Amino acid sequence: ECLIHNGDWYDAERYSQVTLDSLRDPANNIDQNSEEVAHGYGNLAKAMNRMAVDFTKAEALARESYRIRLLLYGNDHQLIGISCSLLATILLSQNDLGAEHQRLHEHALAIFIRNEGPDGINTASTNANLGGLHWNRFVVAGYKGKEHLRLAKGYCKETVRIYTKMHGPTHPHAVQYSSLLSHI
Repeated sequence: ECLIHNGDWYDAERYSQVTLDSLRDPANNIDQNSEEVAHGYGNLAKAMNRMAVDFTKAEALARESYRIRLLLYGNDHQLIGISCSLLATILLSQNDLGAEHQRLHEHALAIFIRNEGPDGINTASTNANLGGLHWNRFVVAGYKGKEHLRLAKGYCKETVRIYTKMHGPTHPHAVQYSSLLSHI
């Protein structure tokens, strides 16, 4: 967790792999459908995605984390939102701008709003992700499709509002999304 938080992706990937191998080792007698194992899959998927080493493997790991958490918590738990966001982010890393990507982020946003409220940090980052998705769809469509442009603008406005409320208008995230919003 500390390595991931600090952005030490090389060591995070190595340590996450060792941790997951230990969790999966039958000699350790750990329930393979436990939160610890789901967390292990998620950490390794996140590190691999950030290092851009093997998106296919990262996607498979994220899907396994998501599957286990669905078994444990049902469809509306905060950790389901985290898993949805991770999987959607990995799909984006593979240039997948499709319906599953959008559905995962929309589901995560609903969970985060319900659990954190409209001003939560995960609510802000998921709004940013959805804004980016629709902006990318608009660009890929050759700057056509005003619905994607409208949605990108709405999600980015909400992102700026939340980051500004949380940290002030000079916070790097508020500035980044204000810049994107002015570009839109």
